[in-house]
Amino acid sequence: MQDFKELTAGWADKLADLYSEREARNILLLALEDVFGFTRSNLLVSKGIDLSEKQLEELTEIASRLKTGEPYQYIVGFTYFDDLKLKVAPGVLIPRPETEELVSWVQETVQHRENLKVHDWCTGSGCIALALKNRNPGFEVKGFDVSPEALEIARLNGKELNLEVEFQIDDALNSESKEKADVIISNPPYIPWKEKEEMHENVTEFEPDLALFVPDENPLLFYRAIAEYAVSNLADQGCLFFELHENYAFETKAMVEELGFTSVEIKEDLQGKKRMLKASWK
Repeated sequence: MQDFKELTAGWADKLADLYSEREARNILLLALEDVFGFTRSNLLVSKGIDLSEKQLEELTEIASRLKTGEPYQYIVGFTYFDDLKLKVAPGVLIPRPETEELVSWVQETVQHRENLKVHDWCTGSGCIALALKNRNPGFEVKGFDVSPEALEIARLNGKELNLEVEFQIDDALNSESKEKADVIISNPPYIPWKEKEEMHENVTEFEPDLALFVPDENPLLFYRAIAEYAVSNLADQGCLFFELHENYAFETKAMVEELGFTSVEIKEDLQGKKRMLKASWK
């Protein structure tokens, strides 16, 4: 039987170079839940925890990988998004909570409509596409990405969740698709390279550059390409949604309006950052 306070203190000490004591404790609780099946409510009231030698060795291995900066989600191989358990690996971006907020905003907009065609560009793990299909079984949902590695993971997620989403390889910057959609959504690469040095190493050293960065001189690269695609491919009364870089929110809004979109809104996330955009077509 392991003393839970001692286990937590030792874990926090091992990870002190990268994580605060609170962050380390939360990761330990996650690992005990996700890997070993303990219940968090029981862990929080327990003084002791019964771990085998093998389980202690696994925890030590997890801590060793965390110390290198490797994200917890890649170590265990999955994450949770909008009540879905999704496989993730270094070939895809780890879904963020603010992207769940984008999904909720889309849902608020479309929940009273039926049989919509939804296209998710730069789909990565498929998190947005799969979450919307899960919420709206009658929608025809497709996800597009230029990365074969990402699409492989997205397709695995769709299969394991039994959600019928079609994932296709296509380049958002050079798509020739003429397929109409009622809703186009994207959480594209939007971080200028100059910001990389300010970011945590568990992002920059492990998550794919392809899903994160854009040229410093062209931060709206993907936003403009996808908005121009939407001009040709959105059905009348269709909607365009973006996850935004907060520093370029108003620039993105102005660009979308110049292309002819109307009722363009910017929405803040729960942290008060301007992180989402919605626009109507015709």
